[in-house]
Parts: sequence; C-alpha cells; structure tokens
Amino acid sequence: MHVQKTFDRDLEIGAKLGAIIQDSGSRTQLIENPTEVLADVGVSADIAIFADTADMVHLVVPAKVDADRIAAGDEAYFEELGKAALGNCYYEDVPE
Repeated sequence: MHVQKTFDRDLEIGAKLGAIIQDSGSRTQLIENPTEVLADVGVSADIAIFADTADMVHLVVPAKVDADRIAAGDEAYFEELGKAALGNCYYEDVPE
C-alpha cells in the first residue's frame, strides 16, 4: 500500500508541476522563486531549478548508477537513465 500512496503522490506533484510549467506566468514564478512555488506544490527539498531555453538544454547526471547493469548492456536500465537525465520527459513518437 505504501508504494501505491507514494506513486499517487508523485503523480499529483507531477501534474501540479506540469500545470505550472505550461503556464508562462507560473513558470516564471517557479524559476524566480523555486522554494516558495515548490513548497506550495508539496515539494520541500534542496534542489536547483534550471530552465531550458532555445539556446540551452540541461542534462541531469544521476547521482548513482548501477555499474553491473551498465556492464551487462541492460537496455531497459539505459532507458531509465535516459529518462532520469531528461527529467522523465520523453516522446512516444520522436519528432523529426
């Protein structure tokens, strides 16, 4: 049951963040005052906000990786790492 509650909370936070990011005014507030906006969403962590622009895209390097899975060529793990590095943003159909 704990896993499902955590998953539901993550989805709720993700939906709130998605709405903030899609609204230009809310997005600006998030970039300018992340601590306050994130607290309103329910996130209380020491994090940095880096907003991508047309000229700059940020890549997140995971804090830990599973060297055994990398050495084994685990493609599912590579996909997990890619999603983590891109903030879980991915396309179902890759744009051309």
